[in-house]
Amino acid sequence: GIVNGMDVSEWDPTKDKFLAVNYDVTTALEGKALNKEALQAEVGLPVDRKVPLVAFIGRLEEQKGPDVMIAAIPEIVKDEDVHIVLLGTGKKKFERLLKSVEEKFPGKVRAVVRFNAPLAHQMMAGADVLAV
Repeated sequence: GIVNGMDVSEWDPTKDKFLAVNYDVTTALEGKALNKEALQAEVGLPVDRKVPLVAFIGRLEEQKGPDVMIAAIPEIVKDEDVHIVLLGTGKKKFERLLKSVEEKFPGKVRAVVRFNAPLAHQMMAGADVLAV
């Protein structure tokens, strides 16, 4: 494994097998927009490339900050047209909180509480903002 990093060949958007559309530096704007639309459709959000999409991918443990993300979501979505996609597993209390925030904000928030490597790749490629 790569500690505190990512395998740049596995996550290379020019050849990542999990992406709807591969892209490079010259096609990144359109490629990311198409991947965003594919991600929105995949998780059941309204497909709209103009809506900012925030992605959180992580282990649901205190040191990774899911509690901070969960607390911020109501503030983020209350006055903004935004989509938030959350992916991770871990402590059951955080898993329940992710699902409850999804229920509270249908059409804006999706929580995927399971390990899903292909979805993680799609989120990295399609998100406008990565919450780390």
